[in-house]
Amino acid sequence: MIAIGALPAAAAAAVAISLGLSGGASASPVVAAGGGHPARRTACNEGPARPCHFSNPRDTVRCVWTPSPNSVTCELLGTKRAYRLRPTGHAKSVKVKLARRGDTLPTNQTVVFPEKLSCRDTKTTMTCNQDEGLGEFRLALHASHSS
Repeated sequence: MIAIGALPAAAAAAVAISLGLSGGASASPVVAAGGGHPARRTACNEGPARPCHFSNPRDTVRCVWTPSPNSVTCELLGTKRAYRLRPTGHAKSVKVKLARRGDTLPTNQTVVFPEKLSCRDTKTTMTCNQDEGLGEFRLALHASHSS
């Protein structure tokens, strides 16, 4: 696990969240390394009070995590299809334009957010889900869906 946070206490809280030990909304997102990528400084290091913008490696999907209300919103740029996911309930189709690219995640990274939300990317797709719920969505050209 690589914590997106500069303080050791924040890193410990982030690891606890990724292990499902806490569900507080006051912790920073965590990135689980899929290929042994070293820790890196990102815009998400600003802390839990600021939105975190990120995209997949080919920048075909852009996302933003907002701490209040706790939600992940992603847009597939080619089709303008977008979904929002919160810790409870199903993914909802939304109209949104995410102009800011944010941090580009390395391929096959999992980003874990507070209250058991997570997103996983590939070169061209983004899949976000509730770690202990039924809500999820996947954005990809010709293969997008939500539940």
